[in-house]
Parts: sequence; C-alpha cells; structure tokens
Amino acid sequence: MTTYILAGGCDGDYPEFMTQLGRVIHSKAATPKILSCEFAVEDAQIKAKFLKHKVMFEERFGEFASFEMASKDAFVEQARSADVIYFHGGSTDLLMEAMKAYPGIKAEFEGKIIVGASAGANYLSSYGFSPSIDKARKGGGFVDAAVVVHYGSLGFENMTFNSRYWQQAVEAVREESGGKEVILLAEGTFAVIER
Repeated sequence: MTTYILAGGCDGDYPEFMTQLGRVIHSKAATPKILSCEFAVEDAQIKAKFLKHKVMFEERFGEFASFEMASKDAFVEQARSADVIYFHGGSTDLLMEAMKAYPGIKAEFEGKIIVGASAGANYLSSYGFSPSIDKARKGGGFVDAAVVVHYGSLGFENMTFNSRYWQQAVEAVREESGGKEVILLAEGTFAVIER
C-alpha cells in the first residue's frame, strides 16, 4: 500500500504541521529515510531550499535515518532506497516539467510514503489549482483527486485573496476535473490517502 499525503503549502510557517506530519509518518516508518525533492524551484535555488527544509525536519519532525537531497540525475535510484519522498512546493510548472524525465516513477512509489506540498500536491493529484498562475490544471494523476492548495489564504506570493476568489478556484478545479470532489488544502494542513 502506498500512502499519499497532500499538503496545502507554506509548511514552514506552521510549526505544528511538521510535528503532526511526523506522527503520521512515524506510525508507518519509525526512522524513515527521507528523500527531499526540490524540483519545483529553479536549479540555482535547490540547495538553499533543501538546507532550509532539512533544518525544519531536524527541529520539528522527530527521528529519521537520513534526509537526502534529490538529484535529477539519480532520482529514480534515490526513490528506490527512500521510505518517504517529499515533493516540496514552488512552481507546479517546474515540477511537472522535471518529472517528465521519469515516466515510470509510479512503480518506485509503491509501498512508500509520498508527500506533496502545494506544487507537490498539484503534481500528485489528478487536478489542482495554482494560485500563483490563477489556473486549474491537470496534475500527475497518482491520486485520483482534485485539490485546491493554499485554500483560504488571504495572501500568497504578493497577491491577496478573498472568499470569492477561493470559491471561484474550487469551481474552476471542479469544472476542469469533470466534476470530481475537491479536497480543500489550507496552508499548514494535509490529507492522507492510502492506495
């Protein structure tokens, strides 16, 4: 069984998020090997983002066997040896483009814990909504679900939102997905889906 965890984004702004995520993951893997995938940011930003996330895990997650930075050249091999693969947020477009290089990656996810935050949740689900480009979009389809990340946020990436904006986002995802139920992922929250 594969466990998918879809998160709303801005994980670092919510200290309790990492503690709660740690509880869920530790219930399935006591000292997991974690692969941190930063492919949703420009290549020049990957190392800095990785180091920031590593500190966050060290401070709030609890015990883990290793925390490794994903490499585009070795991603499949790294995924095979990881217990947890964490797709961090950033640009859904960048992540989707990077992951095209691994067409058979779903087989490597089998039996693992796969986490997607913001852009990562959009990638893992069938359909998602990217507030940064104000658009509903098709995802990678690993989880047959439609999501709206950052749901209810009043501001994100120098933009401001209101309740009407989020209602329109939900409607756009529902329409794009052909009427699927939409999972609303507020920042600092996550949904667990077993497949």
